[in-house]
Amino acid sequence: MANEVALEKVAKPIFGITSRRYRQMASDGIVPAVSQGKIDFIAASKALIEYYRKLSEGQGSLNLTDVRTRKEAARAEREELIVKKLKGELVLKDQAMEWLSFLVGNAKSHFWGLAKRLAGPLSVMTDEKETEEAIRKEIRRILEDLGAPLKMKKGKS
Repeated sequence: MANEVALEKVAKPIFGITSRRYRQMASDGIVPAVSQGKIDFIAASKALIEYYRKLSEGQGSLNLTDVRTRKEAARAEREELIVKKLKGELVLKDQAMEWLSFLVGNAKSHFWGLAKRLAGPLSVMTDEKETEEAIRKEIRRILEDLGAPLKMKKGKS
């Protein structure tokens, strides 16, 4: 081939990439393969120009730097989540669902028992405001009971 040149002589000074990166791109089918340390300069130049054109239009694959950047960001996010979990700032989904189910069940039983607990005292009351205040007082007590585990959790953090 008349257009053959040594990869090492053109990779960095002309293409602006390392010969290793060129070989990676060749293995991905982006540029022509290296044969005995040489490449077809014209075909390689056309392929690189086309590759960079597609990248600039958003059609090409990510370059190695972008992939590493994304990988590092994902790793950092994972590490941050692990630290938050160790500090008690995060809980497992199953554990949160268990707590929520317990809280809802507790609220349900408190409110279902409300009528039975208030039936006697309310039956002797004649004043509407007094009756309303008794109901509010019992509801406030229930809500404080239900909020007690949450206050305890906040105090631990």
